[in-house]
Amino acid sequence: MDMIPDRDECRRLMERYGMLDNIIAHSLMVSRVSLLISEGLNQRGQSIDLHLVEAGALLHDIAKTACLRTKEDHTRAGYCLLKEMGYERVGKIVAQHVWLDEEGDPLSVSEEEVVNYADKRVRHDEIVSLEERFKDLRHRYGRDERSVAYLDRMERAITGVETKIFLILKADPSDLRHLSKVSVSPLERK
Repeated sequence: MDMIPDRDECRRLMERYGMLDNIIAHSLMVSRVSLLISEGLNQRGQSIDLHLVEAGALLHDIAKTACLRTKEDHTRAGYCLLKEMGYERVGKIVAQHVWLDEEGDPLSVSEEEVVNYADKRVRHDEIVSLEERFKDLRHRYGRDERSVAYLDRMERAITGVETKIFLILKADPSDLRHLSKVSVSPLERK
């Protein structure tokens, strides 16, 4: 059985690996959005592991600060780091928070899909639409046709995940902004 770090251990890991304050703020909001979505999905019959989602969301950028210097792939570095600590299942979520390895089941949502989607809905520490997020990503990273094509493929893929999630939730993606203002994540309840 894979170990899953609790929120206190996640906090310690965030500190130990020197996550920048803005990356921590982003990760806290991704966690909040991930848990909100997961709780709703579970109420609709899905089987999302909330502890796994919380840890995956909090630690999805665990290696980003270091990789800003080394230019390594922060998803791969984060996976390797967490796997070495015995958190391989959490590492698999981290490895897929930018790109999902495979197309998911059309009738169920995985923890990887939830965290991947939540990450796309959070620009810095603010919940935005996919359209707003990808406009920002194109502005920051769309340096050439190849980069723009990459972001276009990513947007199409995550739009499919969004459609699946919100069909199951029987809600509109724009509801996420309103719900996040009244809901409090387990990490923030402490």
